[in-house]
Amino acid sequence: MTANETRISELFDELVPMEGKADTVAGEIVRAVNRIAYRNSNDGDRIGVGYGKETCNAPARYLQTVGNVTMRNLISDMWGMWSERLYDAAVETLIAVTVKYIDDHPELKTTANDQDMWDYRIPSEDEDCWEDEDEDYDEEEDY
Repeated sequence: MTANETRISELFDELVPMEGKADTVAGEIVRAVNRIAYRNSNDGDRIGVGYGKETCNAPARYLQTVGNVTMRNLISDMWGMWSERLYDAAVETLIAVTVKYIDDHPELKTTANDQDMWDYRIPSEDEDCWEDEDEDYDEEEDY
């Protein structure tokens, strides 16, 4: 685990509740970044790509709204990125940028949060339109 991964994990433990939105802006930022990083490492989900539309788009939009310009630009670059290698590197950069942002702005740890990252979901854009290949399979035909 990198130093930034360790630090974001510590921030998560400190600021993010077991369920639901965080009480502070810093907590909700960490929650959103953690969601994006977790979905990438666990299932390969990417912002704006396939099932990642459902699992990552809303947290990414939240970060584009409340994050600094570096975070906003990075999220824009990550949106729709197909390369796993480049996306993995971008996630690591997002974690590092987030840690620095929160460490540079400790007031975010006490700034009350009234937003939930999931409120940034846009159903018409955040659904994976991929259809299961098995749906087209005709069981009566012998292939």
